Amino acid sequence: MRVRIKMTRKKIILFIVEGINDKTCLEGVLEKVLESEEVRFQITDGDITTRFDIDEYKIRNEIGKTVKAFKDKYHLKTEHFMEVVHIIDTDGLFLKEDAVHFFETENPIYMDDGIYTKNVDKMNERNKKKAAVVERMLELHTVLKTIPYSVYYFSSNMDHVLYNQANLTPKEKDDLADLFDEEYADKPEEFVRFMRESSFTVRGTYEDTWDFIRLDKNSVKRYSNFGVYLTKQDNSGI
Repeated sequence: MRVRIKMTRKKIILFIVEGINDKTCLEGVLEKVLESEEVRFQITDGDITTRFDIDEYKIRNEIGKTVKAFKDKYHLKTEHFMEVVHIIDTDGLFLKEDAVHFFETENPIYMDDGIYTKNVDKMNERNKKKAAVVERMLELHTVLKTIPYSVYYFSSNMDHVLYNQANLTPKEKDDLADLFDEEYADKPEEFVRFMRESSFTVRGTYEDTWDFIRLDKNSVKRYSNFGVYLTKQDNSGI
């Protein structure tokens, strides 16, 4: 049995996110914020910017494959899309090596002064690779040749921005995602205000916000430039 999206005059804004909790947090409220278009999500089941088989030379193709998989699943054409918006965690990717500290811990711990891990060399290599991949992503302006593409960040991760807690367990992530959806799904104006007027909000142009997150230890601190995306929608009349 074929599954199809019923197409109307609306075009699709496709959000690429890492996991189901990202979708849980954002889907309901973004459907209302962007109600003039069709909001859809594609989950990558993890951070594609740090996958062992992906580097700065392969990321463009990987993003294309991700969008194509969604397009083919629902039997769509590129003209059905308004844009693709990729949401990533920064995970401290722009930290200098001396901001990665040794600490005997099973999982890395993200703090304002850096990352604490039992494998410092491996973490520094991960950061270097992820930074190269993300820099390449920022050079991409379209995917599948014609669909506008942009990247926005939650630092050090979405939990950090939305709940001010960067080191949650999977169970805590699940519970808080459901609570966030309950709080904001029917309050789009409050969500927009939260993303655009909070202490974590990075203001300026798209390029300005990426310049900011590259500085010092900002990529491990609590910041997001998603408010810039929401401001762009206001200006575009969506």
